[in-house]
Amino acid sequence: MLTTTVSHAPITRTDTARGRYYTILDRVTGESVRYPSVTSILGVINKPALVPWAAKEERLAVSETAADLYADLHGSTQLPRSMFLTTLEHRLGKTKAHVKQLAKAAEIGSAVHAKIEWTLKRALGQRIGAEPVLTEAALWGFMAWEDWAKAIALQPQAIEQTVYSRTHAYAGTMDLSATLDAGALLGVLERQGAVDASVGDWLRTRATVTALIDFKTGKAVYPEAHLQSVAYQRALAEMGHGRVDGGLIVRLPKVTTDPGFEVAVVPPAREVFPTFLACRQLWAWQQAQADGTAARTRSTVQSVTAFASSSRNL
Repeated sequence: MLTTTVSHAPITRTDTARGRYYTILDRVTGESVRYPSVTSILGVINKPALVPWAAKEERLAVSETAADLYADLHGSTQLPRSMFLTTLEHRLGKTKAHVKQLAKAAEIGSAVHAKIEWTLKRALGQRIGAEPVLTEAALWGFMAWEDWAKAIALQPQAIEQTVYSRTHAYAGTMDLSATLDAGALLGVLERQGAVDASVGDWLRTRATVTALIDFKTGKAVYPEAHLQSVAYQRALAEMGHGRVDGGLIVRLPKVTTDPGFEVAVVPPAREVFPTFLACRQLWAWQQAQADGTAARTRSTVQSVTAFASSSRNL
């Protein structure tokens, strides 16, 4: 099992085949605890839209590869069916087409996040490394973020900070907490469409607001992003870093045909957090089932080995 570890003492992040975990050392008690990440927990949510998309990507990849192979063989002796299929499979490769597309999308998202982090830390006078170099697709997303940050007079407070909840045993790394202009935010939301009356009325009474902000690169803002936000909000408050006024999801484009950024207001944490805790409970149940299956498998192997050994002595 391949494991990748990233350390930010006293917190260590480990990526495993069963998800991401954070090992956290309490500075006061010296106790070390291991918590699953918020994103791993939310992996229990079914994503039905991925199935037809993945099937479409695979169908397209097979069709295009078969057409290329046919063109290469045109005019030559016809291959036996079995050899043609073997050659086609070899050209397709072992990695599925939809997996390649997901990896490509993840690379764009990671690059945009890296450039945003670099820019914000530079603005705060923090230590930074070399400036990330972006592809055209990633640059498009970053430019949209610049437009949004300027529009709402963004003032960053904490960037890429790991937060965790000892009460509910989870951890994660939030993108950003920041102060922004309330009136400007309302203007951005109104230009997108109708604004919830309670949100609009509340923003009109404020000069500024503090928000926990998540950046997403994709075609839409999906509901699980709201669960991720409220989990981070509650962890931030539990750690004593104060409460934010709410959460925002900022969707950034990764193709030039996408017109720009989109901002979604996260529902109040008190309404959404119980759903996240239900996901946490389901995740724990799945892990227990997996552990039980592994234990039963080991027991079976041991029994078969013991039986084989005793049979040899008969």
